[in-house]
Amino acid sequence: MRVTFGRTLRHLLPDMAVAALAGPLLVSGVAKAVTPAEQLDWPVGSGPLAAPDGPRLVGAAELVAATVALVAPGRLAALAPAGSYAALTVAAHRMRGTKCACFASARLAAIGRTHVRANATMSLLAAVAAAAGPERRFLVRAGTAVLSAATTYGVVRALDRRAEQNSEATAQACQERVSAVRLYVSDDCPACRSLKHLLRFMEPARRDAVSTTVVSGESELPPEMTDLGVPCAQGLDARGEPVCPPVAGIGGVKALIDSVTLTSPAVHRAG
Repeated sequence: MRVTFGRTLRHLLPDMAVAALAGPLLVSGVAKAVTPAEQLDWPVGSGPLAAPDGPRLVGAAELVAATVALVAPGRLAALAPAGSYAALTVAAHRMRGTKCACFASARLAAIGRTHVRANATMSLLAAVAAAAGPERRFLVRAGTAVLSAATTYGVVRALDRRAEQNSEATAQACQERVSAVRLYVSDDCPACRSLKHLLRFMEPARRDAVSTTVVSGESELPPEMTDLGVPCAQGLDARGEPVCPPVAGIGGVKALIDSVTLTSPAVHRAG
């Protein structure tokens, strides 16, 4: 009995692996399809994949790849997720340090080495499944994909809630007086450009309290801000020393700048 079960499981594993890899693609694709583009910190600022059409195109591609993984015969079923995760690996490597819009508006960590390694691992797993030869067991694939998608959605929701709670706790805990703000942005960050546009309409004294540093990736951010992505900012006291935890995102940075105390025409500026 055990020998028979073991053989059966080995025959099922390629189909199960392919379907498990389809689950995250399904969740990611649906999230991009139903979330308005203006609610996304989309990391692509130019070209055909720029917002507002970019998220829809990427989401549609993910859904197509997931569908192929579920219904295609043989090795073709594994090649779709293998190619998808390989493309995501390259994209994650090039966009390190930007906010993750992998699952639409979910507040996840900035794109970093973990994203690159995870996508590379899943691409390799799909390649192994292709070599093993899936046999188009539709019920096995469907059941595994549902379980994988549900698990992915649960993990994303849990991380999103935790990020929201941490943000609220940080805002409530910080009662320090902020005299200036050190802001970090990048040239290829759409959210940074939107923030720059908002800053243009602030009072001059408040704009003068902001010093901006342009970075090219997460490696150039201070260690305590590496996982935040850009735009991110640190509040400073009158001596230029950091106060309160750093913040990230358009809303968090704008709120920090709005909290700057303007006590005189000459506002301290971070050097």
